[in-house]
Amino acid sequence: MSLIKRFYTDRYLHIRSFSVNLLVSAALCVAAYAIHSADFYTFHFAWWELALVPPGVYAGGISAVFIHNATHGSFPSRASNWLGGQLAGLHQLWGFMGWKLIHLVHHHYSDDAEHDPHPPKNLTFRQFTQIMFLYSSKKITERYRAHWGVSPRTKWLHRTLLFVFLGLAACNLLFWYLLLGPAGFLFFYVPSYVANHLLFAHINYYAHPKDPQTGVTRPGNLDHNLYYRMANALWFGIYYHGNHHRKPLLFNPKKMPAREHKSETAEVMKAAA
Repeated sequence: MSLIKRFYTDRYLHIRSFSVNLLVSAALCVAAYAIHSADFYTFHFAWWELALVPPGVYAGGISAVFIHNATHGSFPSRASNWLGGQLAGLHQLWGFMGWKLIHLVHHHYSDDAEHDPHPPKNLTFRQFTQIMFLYSSKKITERYRAHWGVSPRTKWLHRTLLFVFLGLAACNLLFWYLLLGPAGFLFFYVPSYVANHLLFAHINYYAHPKDPQTGVTRPGNLDHNLYYRMANALWFGIYYHGNHHRKPLLFNPKKMPAREHKSETAEVMKAAA
């Protein structure tokens, strides 16, 4: 059964998923702590540790690629899709299932100002970056309550879910600290997390350009300057967002077959005529 169908048939989907992730994360924290001595958590700054920042930024982009492609089943096997999604969900602190659900709803209602979990709207990029996560969660909550109703049970579930979610995020954050130590956490994990969030915000904001005549936004491909070309080379065509919406199963949407590019070009020319 697809995740969307499970969302509409299982009222406990979120809380069960987050609770299981919390238990797994707690076990990982114990394991990470057990493999290091107490001296490992003593922080003494060394200049070479700044070299961890670039690989951290790169890892943040890879986390985005992994969770995105695992959501669409773009890895070669079911097991690798599950593993890639879970690792990225651990990195992004709130697990795989929650991100996957939001993204699938985004595809279903892309650029719908009312139902898309993160439409660009008329916000500045800074405003969009600040509210993207909270707004996405709010839209899923609204969808849940519209389907299951607003009852004492629903309210209790959401209050409980909030505490479980916060516990999960905190536990995942603790895991990365225990695994990497102070220097690795500060110079590798923190840049990776910030880069991941900014990358998602940048794609969701700029890769849905607005038509200057109609004001309508739609997914588009970005590869017209040095940053986009580098990002697409490093992160598997991640800014070919228009191609991705047309063919979600492509691991690298930049590599869409030539006939698809031709049909897209014809469509643009027809619209401009």
